[in-house]
Amino acid sequence: MAYPVSALLTLLLDHFVFCAVATLVSWYVITAFLAWYPLRHIPGPFIAKFSYLWLARNTYSGKQYLVLRDLHDKYDAPLVRLGPTLVTTNDPDILRRISGTKSPYVRDQWYTTGRFNPHEDNLISRMDTEDHAKAKAKVVPAYSGRESPAMETGVDDQVKTFINLLRTKYVLPTTAAATNNDKTPLLDLGDASNYFTMDVITRLGFGKEFGYLRDGTDHYSVLSIIRSLWPFLSTSADVPWIRRVLFWPPFLTVLGPKETDKQGFGALMKIANTHVSHRLSTPPEKRPQDDMLASFIRHSLTPAECASESLLMLVAGAESSANAIRAVLVHAITCPRVYMRLKAVIREHVAASASGELDDDGARPITLAQAQKIPYLRAVVYEGLRMRPPVLGLMSKVTPAEGDEVVPRMAGQGKGGSEAKGIRLPGGTSVAMNLSGLLRRRDVFGADAGVYRPERFEELQGEERERMERDVELVFGYGRWGCVGKTVAFMEIFKVVWEVMKNFDLQLVDPLRPCEQLSYGVFLETGLMLRVTEDRELGARSSEEKSK
Repeated sequence: MAYPVSALLTLLLDHFVFCAVATLVSWYVITAFLAWYPLRHIPGPFIAKFSYLWLARNTYSGKQYLVLRDLHDKYDAPLVRLGPTLVTTNDPDILRRISGTKSPYVRDQWYTTGRFNPHEDNLISRMDTEDHAKAKAKVVPAYSGRESPAMETGVDDQVKTFINLLRTKYVLPTTAAATNNDKTPLLDLGDASNYFTMDVITRLGFGKEFGYLRDGTDHYSVLSIIRSLWPFLSTSADVPWIRRVLFWPPFLTVLGPKETDKQGFGALMKIANTHVSHRLSTPPEKRPQDDMLASFIRHSLTPAECASESLLMLVAGAESSANAIRAVLVHAITCPRVYMRLKAVIREHVAASASGELDDDGARPITLAQAQKIPYLRAVVYEGLRMRPPVLGLMSKVTPAEGDEVVPRMAGQGKGGSEAKGIRLPGGTSVAMNLSGLLRRRDVFGADAGVYRPERFEELQGEERERMERDVELVFGYGRWGCVGKTVAFMEIFKVVWEVMKNFDLQLVDPLRPCEQLSYGVFLETGLMLRVTEDRELGARSSEEKSK
């Protein structure tokens, strides 16, 4: 009996669909098994063993900090799986091993998303180790201050502007402190800290600050553009297939950022290129010689490289330092014990300066060298960085082809601990930094690691304290991949914290809900409102000294 043609076609179509579905399911099962098997001994969320969906969801949600912070305690392990070929560690010794100057590890493709101009690499996005080392040698003199002797003076000028802004615009008059009819505006510390760091980086980078603090506005919409891009940037950095699509040449040709764009990275590219073009079009004898751009030019960076490194300064140089300033200040002002003691330390320093015991006339901001020698201030800064790291990126490195065996400082994370044993990682495994988890480790920072307590640093002496501080400094990276802007960041943090606490008293407007917060590669905070009043003793004296 012959089948009708239509029935035969239907049968063939059903057979084809069945085969296609069976093939797809078989492919998925096989690839999932192959993805799971090499790292089967590493614990982690179930779905993370087969795909990056778990990581993508948590990154894009803006809750990455909270999720990663408790991850190692949850699985009681120094290594936790985040994806098929991605693990994260909160172990400081492992992190130093993979980032050391002689480490066989190389950068993961995660770093390619730091190519903010997708057509030109910068120090973050350079993947080749030797290429990165050569580029770093060219830009380090600019960031370290070796070729910019006025670097600290440039930071000081912006600190003075910041203090003056608070005093003239935000300080609540003493007579109005107990009334309800005062119209003095509240300070948005989120905006103010970002304005300060943007003025610092543009002053150091281009020789002239953009005037964020002076004008109280986001010039060129740089900050709003950067903030709008963070969710997209962080998610694309963490998820490999998104990275591959975004940096696929045909995709960049059609949809990549361009200088003609009114927003996004294209708009930022135009700002950087404009400043570089203006500098290069100026006769050499009339160009500034003491800023970072001048250093780039002296070290033979091409115009495109100068523009790319300048763009990196704008994107990475401001937000992270502003995050650090907010973390240190807010933790200090919300802990009465720390607040009062830091004030007492400042009073002792001011009194010693007035008596001639210290070379500090109070007319200029405290120097970085002076600030770092004040033990309690140093403890407050390091504890603030520990409680909330300024940078949250995975910053993953890849094991060599032959694989590696890593030995954690302590095998147990929260259930008693055990003798440390080596953990084998196959070649091609990406190992990410979990700074959130590292800085809350009880075996590293004490049983009360979840509590804000700067005194933990004072309780240690010599090498033990230095070791704890070095563990905190991992927020700036380590070894060959360490942050070149670390010195500038410490200048900003130490100076602002000291001078603000010296001159003013700060009060959170809403202690129960101080701000709205999202965490991506950095923390994004809105509505961090403070009431500012003059410190009746220190602030008044400081104001008189500066007016002389």
